[in-house]
Amino acid sequence: MNKKVIILTGGTDGIGRNSLNYLVNENNIKIILPVRNLEKGEKVLQELKLINPNIDLTIMEMDLSSFSSIKNFVNEFIKLNLPLNTLVNNAGIMSPIYKKTLDGFESTFGTNYLGTFLLTNLLLPIIKQSSNEIDKGNIVIVTSRMHYYVSSLDIDNLEKVTQSTFSSGNEYNKSKVCDILFSFELNNKLKEDGYDQLINVNSIHPGFQITSLSKDHGWFSNYIVLPILTFFLGNNIDDMGKSLADLTLNKSNSNGKYFQLTTECQPSKLVTNNEISKSLWEKTTKLLQL
Repeated sequence: MNKKVIILTGGTDGIGRNSLNYLVNENNIKIILPVRNLEKGEKVLQELKLINPNIDLTIMEMDLSSFSSIKNFVNEFIKLNLPLNTLVNNAGIMSPIYKKTLDGFESTFGTNYLGTFLLTNLLLPIIKQSSNEIDKGNIVIVTSRMHYYVSSLDIDNLEKVTQSTFSSGNEYNKSKVCDILFSFELNNKLKEDGYDQLINVNSIHPGFQITSLSKDHGWFSNYIVLPILTFFLGNNIDDMGKSLADLTLNKSNSNGKYFQLTTECQPSKLVTNNEISKSLWEKTTKLLQL
């Protein structure tokens, strides 16, 4: 039996890293782990070999905040001549300060949304080639329940963020609203192309916990605010990792859904508006020159 190939971003820390503890015990899968830091990726590989010495996992270099790095990764993956059955867009950041990516976009938005959009669209032809009625393709986009707190989206000025208008929380929430809108519009595009029966697209809020996402937010946030929020609202990291692993494997064949951990939920009205998701797609393709 041919192995199913899974690309999972953000697998060296937090929820993505924990999900690998479950995925490594699955039979007949090959995992591709794109990482910014190859040494860190190798450390994760050695840890996972303690769980399953026969793990089939390849570390490759990619920085989701850099369009050229994403394109280089895709080109290197193509050279492997492998199918691609599942893409898990899990990597993300929440920058506490205003800074730009090499491509000139605010870093949180540029990484979490634009990087995810670009990577997915560049890999989509391979997923289409690899998909059939028996072995369906699977795309997972990690978003956040924080999307409920965003009531509108200024698509015309989406990328126009300055030092004076920057808010760490707002940019993170905006990026996650865009991610979930992307997941629904991608599903719409696949329907138009006749691939909706061959490729599943779902989004997930995998829970709340202190992870490396908040590592640069200062002592007050890391030692007072976040521990309090985690105590009252947080989830068990193993439950979070398992929920992401479950949707990665998607044995229930879910499609076009939004989950909070393993529970299917109704997302906000904003992100289920087809006109908004279509406008966002068009705007994004212009920003990325696709």
